[in-house]
Amino acid sequence: MKRPKHEDAQGPESLLVEAQDTKPVKLRARKGGLSLLPTISLDVLFEIFGFLKPLDLLSLARTSKAFRNLLMRKSNAFIWRDSRSLVPNLPDCPADLSEPQYACLAFDPHCHVELSRNRFQHHLAVSSKILRALSENPYKLCPNITELLPTYTFRDLRLRFTEMIQTSQYEALRLRLNGLNCAEQTLVIEETKKAVRAIREHADACKAWLSEVNRARSNELHQIREGRKRVIKDWLETEGWKPEIDYHTWWKISKHRAIKDSRPLTARIWSRVRPVLTEYMSEMRTIRMEETLYNSRRRILLQAWIDFLGEPASFPNTDVDVLPHVADVARFKPFDDIIKSPAHVVVERDTFLSAFVALPNLVRNWRRQVDQQLAAIITSGYPRDYAPAGDIRQLATSVFVCNACEQLFFWIDAVAHNCSLDFPRGSCKERNDSFKEQVARIAYYSLGSSPWSPKFRSSTVLAIHVIRSCCQDPRTATLAHMDNTSTPFYCFACHPDGKTVMHWRKGVCSVFLNFTFGI
Repeated sequence: MKRPKHEDAQGPESLLVEAQDTKPVKLRARKGGLSLLPTISLDVLFEIFGFLKPLDLLSLARTSKAFRNLLMRKSNAFIWRDSRSLVPNLPDCPADLSEPQYACLAFDPHCHVELSRNRFQHHLAVSSKILRALSENPYKLCPNITELLPTYTFRDLRLRFTEMIQTSQYEALRLRLNGLNCAEQTLVIEETKKAVRAIREHADACKAWLSEVNRARSNELHQIREGRKRVIKDWLETEGWKPEIDYHTWWKISKHRAIKDSRPLTARIWSRVRPVLTEYMSEMRTIRMEETLYNSRRRILLQAWIDFLGEPASFPNTDVDVLPHVADVARFKPFDDIIKSPAHVVVERDTFLSAFVALPNLVRNWRRQVDQQLAAIITSGYPRDYAPAGDIRQLATSVFVCNACEQLFFWIDAVAHNCSLDFPRGSCKERNDSFKEQVARIAYYSLGSSPWSPKFRSSTVLAIHVIRSCCQDPRTATLAHMDNTSTPFYCFACHPDGKTVMHWRKGVCSVFLNFTFGI
């Protein structure tokens, strides 16, 4: 039978208080799973190190002090030699470098001076010891010192090549020769020449090894890319994208980043690449149809539109003050459906007659959308707590400034302004169009214009200033009212000796050009 637990004489409350006063016990952090690796038998460690390459040994030596002390001992240099033997055709370690220094110089991607990550380039034709350690203020090479110090070929911003030497080596050699007699200087010079020749011979060997490594890696990546391209091309042709490949050429299509990648095409990568390629080829098909089929139909529509403008009486009355450009008409749904009908459908001029029947409503909707866009630009330029009265299209404060030509326009002139139909142009080097921009550019070259788009900013504040100077209320003043009742302006800035009288609309332009006014 178990004995009952007896409480302490102090009671449970005192135990609770005592437990709260005690400090929590700090648990020691658990060590890493490989923290005891340096403590195992050296024979086992040396056997493991025999399978590591020099860069792996460098990384291992930087993980802990124990590994650093073990790998940096001179007595353990055989570990680095065995590791270096795993790299084919790598030249032996030079006499002026230790094995870890040589491994760091040859395989570590970081600069020895700035400690920044750079791509490794063996300028060992200079010196394997001073690689990446050129002084900030090197002396220009003197002809009589070429054989005494390692040289560095420096390229300036003008792509001019100059041979340079390191300042510290130059000073060290000068101090070494000072105070010696001729025989001793001759001996030192001969030893220095011999050392420099050895450095250059080793540098040539390292340069040849690096070229071979780069060539082998380049061939390997080329084989991976070509194999990846073959697999993707076969899959695209199987999926029915061969017309796009024939039209755009495989050379152009293979420039896509998903095709020219140098990674092997594994199952996981292939599952991510397929949707990207399908979308890309759909865009290429759209471009092919735009250039080969839709463009010719747009030209037919262009001729039909010219006939409509020449004989408006034979077509339904649109009852609008400004007609859209043919580029906008081509985007109306009835016309766009005819243009993008299947390839087997024959499209002629009379094919668009059914679409012209719906033109009045289409043009009214287009003009309504244009007015809404212009109204949004004007209202965005209103001062705070400014509320106009009446139709915003008729107000004299509805003034626009074109972002392209920097001219001022009123409402009706802004609708018909040519800059609203221009496509943004740039040099071929600066052009990096998206898919939608490419399609729009194709339509632009076929119709000679792009659909109407506002390229304006509001100039309402300037118009308010001019209208108030005429003693008119800018909230209600219309264009017709200002044209009939406005007071002529004269400018103090144009002719200081006289007065230049101008209309109020011209006055708005002068205010825009920062002129001073008087009435």
